[in-house]
Amino acid sequence: MADRITLKIFDIVGGPVWVSTEDGQKVFDKITAAFKAGRSVDLSFANQGNLITAFLNAAIGQLYSGEYEEVFLKQHLAFCDISDDDRAMLERAIDNAKRYFANRSAYDQAWKEVVDEDEE
Repeated sequence: MADRITLKIFDIVGGPVWVSTEDGQKVFDKITAAFKAGRSVDLSFANQGNLITAFLNAAIGQLYSGEYEEVFLKQHLAFCDISDDDRAMLERAIDNAKRYFANRSAYDQAWKEVVDEDEE
């Protein structure tokens, strides 16, 4: 992958509020489309006003579901225009995604048990 493209979250989402998983999915779709087109991605966090983990889980976390190797992601996905606090939140979301996808069935079973207990 020789070409790099800068994707601006602000432009993809249409504003500075980045809280919904639906908007996170839009970012994820743009990133994966770029990868499929043979491009590397610089993801810009410029003009961010409000950011939560649920958005990051959808936008970035699901990249770690197995379709892409971690080495590939480190080589072809970079983050720019990001504050230290937002970078810390992003790194937590990535770490959590890696743990979840490495043990997905165990996490899903544990969640199912919690939900089942609540329904009794």
